[in-house]
Amino acid sequence: MTNADPISEQAPLQDSDLLLRMSLYFDALDQRLRRGQGWFIFNASGARSERISRFITTRLEEMQSSVSAYLVPWRDFALSAYVNEVGLPELEPEEPGSFPNPRARNEYEIAKHVTDDTRDRLLFSDLVVLVGMRPSAWHEAIFLDRTIDERYRNKLATILLTPEMPTTLEEGFASLDPTQTFWPRLFERMYETSLVAL
Repeated sequence: MTNADPISEQAPLQDSDLLLRMSLYFDALDQRLRRGQGWFIFNASGARSERISRFITTRLEEMQSSVSAYLVPWRDFALSAYVNEVGLPELEPEEPGSFPNPRARNEYEIAKHVTDDTRDRLLFSDLVVLVGMRPSAWHEAIFLDRTIDERYRNKLATILLTPEMPTTLEEGFASLDPTQTFWPRLFERMYETSLVAL
């Protein structure tokens, strides 16, 4: 019995089934992580998203830091995407090191430090759990694409929770990506390496 069992027992039928499957996943987490296996969970909004996130957090806490895990709400991921893809390039001087004043240099260095730390956790944690994935801007889609691609190439496990169903998510990506490459690549990489739930 785990501390996550009460969460499963109080869940609606579909979530009980999902949490049972996730419990088996976490029971063999070391093996799953060695294979880079994660989850792609659709239709996870509101209470369902909270329930799943709480279950994952509880199971990870039971492992007592044997796994480097990073649980990220979409809002935080989107903010990092903005700073990384838009903010830093705008603040960076045309000539390296030629900031107009010390304050501008300081702001840039703080933003870069925070972004580098977040990016490193996204790229190198054994397990990343991204909760509420719903890109609404190009910089979010490109940052997500780079993150998932890097984790895929390094065989690192990712759990994505999105409030959307697959077709709605695909339409959202299509509106942001004129190349029409982000969604197919994301779906292919996650489908190949993840258990899927609707």
